[in-house]
Amino acid sequence: EPFAMPVKAARRSGLWTLGCCLLLLALGAQAAYQYRGELAATLPPTRPWLEEACLALGCTVGLPQQPRAISIEASDMQVADPARPAVITLTATLRNHAPTAVGYPALDIVLTNTKDHTLARRIFLPDEYLEPGVNARAGFAANAELTVRLTLDSQDLGPAGFRLDLLPAPVPAR
Repeated sequence: EPFAMPVKAARRSGLWTLGCCLLLLALGAQAAYQYRGELAATLPPTRPWLEEACLALGCTVGLPQQPRAISIEASDMQVADPARPAVITLTATLRNHAPTAVGYPALDIVLTNTKDHTLARRIFLPDEYLEPGVNARAGFAANAELTVRLTLDSQDLGPAGFRLDLLPAPVPAR
C-alpha cells in the first residue's frame, strides 16, 4: 500500500488529537468557571451543576454584574426636613434592561457645589440601599424597576447638586 501511514506516525497523530481534545476541555472548563454567573443566568438548568462544582472549588455562583444594562430612569435630591437642611433625601429609579436577572449595582453618589466640583463621594452597596427583606442574592429581575431612597447627612457641605453612577458591586456572601 503506497499511501499507508506508518504506525509510528499514526500513533503520534492520535496523541496530538487526544492532547488537543484535553486542551479544549480545559479551555471550556476555564470559560465555565470565569463566566459561571452569566452561564447560570442565561441557562438556569446549569446553576445546580455550577454550584456543586463551586462547592468543591471554594467559589460562588453569583449573578452577572452588568451595570450598563441598568439605566437611571429618574433621580432627585431634596431637603428631607426644612428644620434640618443638612439632611437630604436622594431618590432614584433604576430599570434593568437585561434579558435575565443581574446583580444589583453599587451606587456611586457624588455631592457637588454650584460649580459642579466634588464636595463628597460615597459608594453604597446593595445591602445599604435595598429595603429590608429584599434578598440581594436573588438579583435585579429582568425588565424590573426599583426605586431607591437614601437619606444623607451632608453636614455643613451645602451641596447644590449631585452625580449618580452605577458600578459593579461585589458578590454578596452566602
